[in-house]
Amino acid sequence: MRLSLTIIALCFTILAQGQSKLEKELREQFWNKTGAQITAMEIPEKWNGESAVILKDHRYIQYINSGKVVYFKSNKHQLVKILDQASLEGFSEISLSKDSKISFGWGTSSRKETTLGIRIIKPDGTESIVDVEAEEVEEDDVRKIAIPNLEIGDIIDIFIQTDRKERDYDGLDVYPAVESTIKDEYPILDYRIAVEVENDFFLNMNTFNGAPAVKEEETERNATKMYVVEAKNVEKLETSRWYYPLVEEPSVKLQVAFARRRSNEYNAEIFKGEDGERKSVATKADVLDYFDRKFNRASSYSAKEVIAYIKKGKYKTKAEKLKAGLEFIRFNRYTRFFEPIFAYQADIVTGTPKTKCWDLYMGIYENDAQVINDLRAICESFKIDYDIVLVQPRFDGKLDDLLIKSNARVGLKFNTQPELFFFDFNENMTLERFPEQLEGAEAYVGSVIKKKKISSVKRTTLSSSTAAENVYQEKLKLKLNDNKKGFQMDRELSATGHFEREYMFTWIHWSDFLKEDYSKYEQEHFYECGSKKQVVKYAEQFEALETKKLEEFRERREKAAEREWSAATVKDYTSKVIETGRYGDDSPLIVQETMTLNDGYIKKAGNNLIIEIGKFIGGQVELEKKERERTVDIYLNHAKTFIYEIDLEIPDGYTIKGLDALNNSVDNATGNFITTAVMEGNTLKVKTIKTYKSNYLKSEQWNDMAQWLDAAFAFNQAKVLLQKG
Repeated sequence: MRLSLTIIALCFTILAQGQSKLEKELREQFWNKTGAQITAMEIPEKWNGESAVILKDHRYIQYINSGKVVYFKSNKHQLVKILDQASLEGFSEISLSKDSKISFGWGTSSRKETTLGIRIIKPDGTESIVDVEAEEVEEDDVRKIAIPNLEIGDIIDIFIQTDRKERDYDGLDVYPAVESTIKDEYPILDYRIAVEVENDFFLNMNTFNGAPAVKEEETERNATKMYVVEAKNVEKLETSRWYYPLVEEPSVKLQVAFARRRSNEYNAEIFKGEDGERKSVATKADVLDYFDRKFNRASSYSAKEVIAYIKKGKYKTKAEKLKAGLEFIRFNRYTRFFEPIFAYQADIVTGTPKTKCWDLYMGIYENDAQVINDLRAICESFKIDYDIVLVQPRFDGKLDDLLIKSNARVGLKFNTQPELFFFDFNENMTLERFPEQLEGAEAYVGSVIKKKKISSVKRTTLSSSTAAENVYQEKLKLKLNDNKKGFQMDRELSATGHFEREYMFTWIHWSDFLKEDYSKYEQEHFYECGSKKQVVKYAEQFEALETKKLEEFRERREKAAEREWSAATVKDYTSKVIETGRYGDDSPLIVQETMTLNDGYIKKAGNNLIIEIGKFIGGQVELEKKERERTVDIYLNHAKTFIYEIDLEIPDGYTIKGLDALNNSVDNATGNFITTAVMEGNTLKVKTIKTYKSNYLKSEQWNDMAQWLDAAFAFNQAKVLLQKG
């Protein structure tokens, strides 16, 4: 079933209670309008052509503290008028997960805690209540509730409520944030969200991008406050490619936290306001306070090994020392432990290792804070100037709109030549680039003095990588099979910049980069420590595990090739890693593949052959008619370049026609698509370059971007004729 966007986010479990009792409670609390009153609600004429209209979308959240127990209530009431077949099909069945783990941004609610009521209102005002228990069926992990007798013109009235209590054990609870556009996939006549909190809770809440302001309303309790956002006649959410709704659309963000004692407040992952008062923005003072709390003086104890390693090396610059240090940390504190973890998961090793083997099993880092500590210790040891950086990802909004602390990404900026950054904790940690969602974003920078104290906080804009730094390239050599019904293809795939991370585990297996790491650092494998009997046993078993996992990986790669070249039959697939791209600024990730494509991308026309040459540059964006007009800005993940070089060997006795159509160039400030095609001996050499020159464009630049997108799609349909004789 396809519920509206907000309903999907609020699917709760169903209370097992008598239908009559449930109906009575719902009518008393929420279904207090008759069917005739609801059908009389007027819909603006401009929405007559919509698939559905949400007549009412009301949400209410409440937090109450009572001793050691926190009481939480959340409900949603939505009225939707069905106007065409598409929305009718969408609302004819409601699907819930078996465990119903989604509930308005908070944790799982049990069957005893949640109520779901549904009624159908006909155009003449008559009502029927859906017997939820009778209409529910369970298939695998999905619970489905059919909505019987729903027709175009009907109004579906859905009410969901959760009442839950949680015992407070440690005096601190930070509830997951809610971040949502006010708009939905259907227009909304009446929107409202209300949050009621007791005075000893902390609330961060605000609206953005032109949404109505938060207002305060009176409550029935002296110890609580209510904050409300209301809107009327809200247009539907028009989703687009390359689009950040929380940046462009009216939206609301909120987060609630409870801290019983002041010590709990200190550790709360929230930009803290006053008890019971709404905090609407994070200021520079909040950021400085956050830095002071998060960053104590770096400990050199855990970093002593990496510092000793750097001192032994012949590194000329501070940047080289930092990069060598991170690569050492990456292996010795993280990827080196992959082998024993995989061995443990496969029951090759169990229990506690012997004391002399302890360091081969223990000491793995689990988060970025540990890496940040070591990098700071390196800076202190080698007198490298650095700053602490806080940035909100581009998709979450502007820095001025920072409100939810969990959205903030914290890292280090090293003032070396070139500038280096650290944000990401993963098996491919690098200082040459930072996460693509942070590129071009505004950031707070805290200047570090005396090894710990942050003297000031200023604002800056993080740099963005260039299209030349992020290159995806394919080199294909194509030779027709003897039966002229397919191709033998040799393909080299390479990736640099952000593409490396994107394709790392798609193209190579973990054993490939682990072998490279072990060779570089000349470290023992976990199975090389222990008794002679254990060493032999573990080595043999782990080799068998590797072989098995490599075969599974090869099968996945082959299936991926079959999906990629779905118009043909893929046979005889092989792949080989040339470079992992994990060491050095300019080291790309490179793999080679061979395969046979049978019965695809080639057609016979009498004695001649038609080759779908354009299909060998991969799928291209096809803009639909409704996409031609754009009013929102364009948000790309990063600037990038796609290069395809295709060498097609022309069989003896054939000549090629249609070469001129393969030469084209569309180039402007937003990007380009450039193609060249020439004959060299008996080989057709085609090269295409598609460039996204920036990660952000204004809506006024959309038409320029569409020009080269259209050119790329047109080339994707291109064919050449091989004429016999």
